[in-house]
Amino acid sequence: MNSGRHNRLRFQPLAWVLIILLCPALAAFAQEAVITLAGSVLKSGSADGPATNALFSDPTGLAIDAAGNVFVADNQNHTIRKLSTAGLVSTLAGRPGQSGSADGIGTNAFFNNPSGIVLAPNGLLYVTDTGNHTIRSVSLNGAVNKLAGVAGQSGATNGAGNQALFNTPLGIAVDQAGILYVADSGNHQIRKVTAGGGVTTLAGSPGVWGATDGTGEAALFNGPVGLAVDGSGNVFVSDANNHTIRKITPAGVVTTFAGVAGVTGANDGTGSGALFCKPAEMKIDRNGNLFVVDSFSHTIRELSPNAEVRTVAGLAGSGGAANGLGGQARFFNPYGLAIDHNGNLRVSDTYNQTVRFVYQPITVLLARNPSDTGFVISWQAAPGSTYQLQYQDLDIVSPWQNLGGPVTVAGSLGMITDNSSPSASRRLYRVKLAP
Repeated sequence: MNSGRHNRLRFQPLAWVLIILLCPALAAFAQEAVITLAGSVLKSGSADGPATNALFSDPTGLAIDAAGNVFVADNQNHTIRKLSTAGLVSTLAGRPGQSGSADGIGTNAFFNNPSGIVLAPNGLLYVTDTGNHTIRSVSLNGAVNKLAGVAGQSGATNGAGNQALFNTPLGIAVDQAGILYVADSGNHQIRKVTAGGGVTTLAGSPGVWGATDGTGEAALFNGPVGLAVDGSGNVFVSDANNHTIRKITPAGVVTTFAGVAGVTGANDGTGSGALFCKPAEMKIDRNGNLFVVDSFSHTIRELSPNAEVRTVAGLAGSGGAANGLGGQARFFNPYGLAIDHNGNLRVSDTYNQTVRFVYQPITVLLARNPSDTGFVISWQAAPGSTYQLQYQDLDIVSPWQNLGGPVTVAGSLGMITDNSSPSASRRLYRVKLAP
């Protein structure tokens, strides 16, 4: 896989995330919205500044901190960029347009087509410096150090620091203990890296590609790209050239979780009933759902813990840059993915040269109040977040109105009762996520 081209801020602090239609027969559906946060469509460059004026050059991997700042591996600029919650883009490390391998601080450090990036529990960013075949650490003040690998030298050797070798590393993930997992794409392997730089192989056979399930080196991959680790230590892999999603247990047992090896497509379904086309980066949300950037399908997909696959945003086979709801939105070979504490997504829309925002799909439950005086509206929520429920009566063409005041949800389920709803034969509801 080509590490350079794998396949481009307007902040809305209170933005709708779902719409529900209530009729005499209960019905519910959730919709997603996609907006462009930063960059200029189809215009590459390295400009910092306000997000709408900022330019990227093939942004790939994304990471996000607790405050909502987004860090971008800006692949063709050879830099690590930061998109702040204030809507400003800055260069954290690296020198735009100049490749190299030197450690240093800020513009005194150099990268060579960085691809993957993750924020570890120790507060450091870790980057797969793909063109250098190394793993680098980046502090939040821009200090860059090499953790493992030898710049300019590819290989599959395990060992510590400079003794270890990689071959075109792409995706990177971290578990709760701070262990890094690397999609060593050119070696068709998944490697483990400790905080001290010790490198071992979790699964895959060096230099041998295939689609075989099995344990450790008996399992085969074909150009793996994205990684995600769940709370139990299972590692999920977007096995890009096999067009599948694989699962590796902590013991190194590899199975095919979804998709069919060697078969491309965009079908939703369960397990082998679903199809992908060059899946790239992935992340797991707080509910255990796996979100995958299905790069060559130009879509974002969601996999439940039971491997049920659905398309969240984008239209398979239709590239573009349009913002909008679900299938109305368009992407152009998206690659990177990050999830914030509310479960909303950030996507690096690589060939559009932008960073996009995808509102989290929300599962909505509707029930008639036991007293038969209205409806109970409930939704998946992020603990500690504040929501505002609004309604609109269609029969009288009313404007959107608040139903009560903002509600801060302590648990994972928000709930509001509308006792007036039986008087309206048709009513729209929407839940807004407050800042």
